[in-house]
Amino acid sequence: MSSRNTFRVLFFLNKSKTNKDGAPIMLRITINGQQVALNVRRRIPIFDWDQKRGLPLVRDQFTHDLDLYLETVRNKAFQAFTDLSQEQDVVTSAMVRDYINGVSGPRSKTIMEIWEKHNEELKKNIDKTCSYTLWQKHQTAKSHFKSYLSDHYRVTDVPITQVNYELIRAYKEYLIGEKDLSYNTSIKFLQFTKKITLRAIRAGWLKIDPFDGMSLTLKETDRPYLTEEELVRIEKMEFKIKRLELVKDLFLFACYTGLAYSDVKKLHKAEIEKSPNGMWWIRTRRQKTNERSQIPLLAPAMQVIRKYSDLKSLNAEDKVLPVLSNQKLNSYLKEVADFSGIQKKLTFHAARHTFATTVTLSNGVPIESVSKMLGHTNLRTTQHYARIVDDKVAGDMLKLTKTGKFNLAS
Repeated sequence: MSSRNTFRVLFFLNKSKTNKDGAPIMLRITINGQQVALNVRRRIPIFDWDQKRGLPLVRDQFTHDLDLYLETVRNKAFQAFTDLSQEQDVVTSAMVRDYINGVSGPRSKTIMEIWEKHNEELKKNIDKTCSYTLWQKHQTAKSHFKSYLSDHYRVTDVPITQVNYELIRAYKEYLIGEKDLSYNTSIKFLQFTKKITLRAIRAGWLKIDPFDGMSLTLKETDRPYLTEEELVRIEKMEFKIKRLELVKDLFLFACYTGLAYSDVKKLHKAEIEKSPNGMWWIRTRRQKTNERSQIPLLAPAMQVIRKYSDLKSLNAEDKVLPVLSNQKLNSYLKEVADFSGIQKKLTFHAARHTFATTVTLSNGVPIESVSKMLGHTNLRTTQHYARIVDDKVAGDMLKLTKTGKFNLAS
């Protein structure tokens, strides 16, 4: 953009078109002395308008909303001038007007446009390469970013070229400070946002990575799991309410297989095999990572399968278990925990942690085998559970010292 370029905008009234609702508000766009006018499709009584300032005179709900609208139009004009200046050697006032109206001229991809396309592709692949939960998380992430733009810039979308480090840094503060989300939840939403900006970079729509230099590492958190005593307590519970009995069984199934919710939901007959030696297996691919997972079926898990389906009568693609939505499942799990006298905040994912810690690692199953069964992409992910088991062993040994029979080495 040449330093000689002067760009100005001003709102004024077209008094010649006045009717009972008032005069049309116009936006005058001036570049280097050349002017064009744009009807912004709003009217106001002439006597309620400050001609010098180009703003409403009175203060009420109508003019408050009008002020917000006019500010949005003003922002669009400045944005149009900026975008055109990046792509054209000469920018005229008519080009800015047409750009705002979408009549002609180059137009940058917007972040919401790219995000919407990304999410549409995810939705088409639900139950194939994507889970419903993952699609839902991307929808929520998009909604948060839209709210941020609306709250801070009074727009609901921006050209992808305007997504820079400072905008992302402020968005991070917005998630943690204004939306009151936890640090890890905020980081996860930023990770979803980065997927969109990376897509734009690879497509050539964005030149500089707005996340460059920003750490998106999650903080280590405690992962709730059931002890052996708590697991037995749930197993012994019998519920007359069918939905609670189903939720209990689904939770136990996950405790004894290590499958995540999306993998339990999609589990079909073809993924359950019997080997020549008579051993039953679940051979599946994790929906989240597409990693292969091979799990020997323990008796409690097989009992749940046989309770809800007859494998012999199922077709290869038939679902094995009647799985509720994740939201309902987690809601009813709270009732199961209350009835079982368990104080921990149970979610369905706690079953996966229980399999890793209480069912396998605590009983001497090698961490490499556990990692394979969980379908982890690397051993580091599984090592977190090993640390939990180490803590448990240390706690148990400390209890031993309290008997007075033994002391730990010093």
